Amino acid sequence: MKRVGMCWLVAALSCTPQSPASDERQCLTPSLRAGGVAVARVGVVPITCDQMVETIRSLGGNVGRKFKDRAEVKLFVEDQVRLELLAQAALERGLDRDPDVIAAARKVMVQKLLERDLGLAAFNENGVVVSEHELQSYYERNRDRYLQPEMRRIAHIQLIPDQNGQTAAAGLIAQLVAKTDNNSLFKQLAQKYSTAKDSKDRGGELMFKTKQELAEDFGVSFANDVWQLALNDIAPQPVQSTKGWHVVRVVAVRDALARPLDEVRDEIRDRLLKDSRSHAFERYLVELRTRYPVAIYEDRLNGISDALQRTETTSNVP
Repeated sequence: MKRVGMCWLVAALSCTPQSPASDERQCLTPSLRAGGVAVARVGVVPITCDQMVETIRSLGGNVGRKFKDRAEVKLFVEDQVRLELLAQAALERGLDRDPDVIAAARKVMVQKLLERDLGLAAFNENGVVVSEHELQSYYERNRDRYLQPEMRRIAHIQLIPDQNGQTAAAGLIAQLVAKTDNNSLFKQLAQKYSTAKDSKDRGGELMFKTKQELAEDFGVSFANDVWQLALNDIAPQPVQSTKGWHVVRVVAVRDALARPLDEVRDEIRDRLLKDSRSHAFERYLVELRTRYPVAIYEDRLNGISDALQRTETTSNVP
């Protein structure tokens, strides 16, 4: 019902205030121009079978089953009659020229224009396709989206890089393994003893890192030792890095992602088609600007802000 009502509003834009009442109504009521057998009439306006079928289908879903019942069909037609009665009353009051009505109609009109000129159906009619070469090129340029190595998030307590640091790390490990539920203890020890200022306040936790990233930050041997641990494990011995000795726990593991091209082909095609539609829209706007010259008066823009500020100030006055 909403869609039918909006059709009248869209049609209203092509009418002029000086039009005779009968001409105006014909302009505003598409059913007068449509064929089909009338199943109802409101004044001079017929409500046709074709119009009802189109309106019901626009509701979507399995509506055919519901409207097999003649009583349901009659109720729906009565709804359309009520809508037409209200529409005719609105026209009689001149609401087709109301600024809010015109603004709403313009929005619907723009939606229809874009659907007709740039919608999927129009896009397909223009023969826009994505080639295999384009699919492969996009996949290669964005391999990191589809092929990602395993990542790990660790918590660590960093200690000084000498024998004393190693001994201290071993002592902390002994405290942790002696306690079954040691998550909170690990955080407390990290906050108290860790020399890593960037992580100690977070209980020693780092962000997710690949093995290569961890090696770049702490050294290859450190990364290798971390990758030997299972989820939630605490390294049984102090782990040495380029920065010192560490107590290390694996907090989380993000499995490697490996999605071959065949698996993401449709996803990439949709993305490329969407990009093409976006570019087509920009070209469309450029073309429209050549047909309808645009002028933006920069020196007058402050007037908008000033008016809004005055309105806001007035509304805040007790």
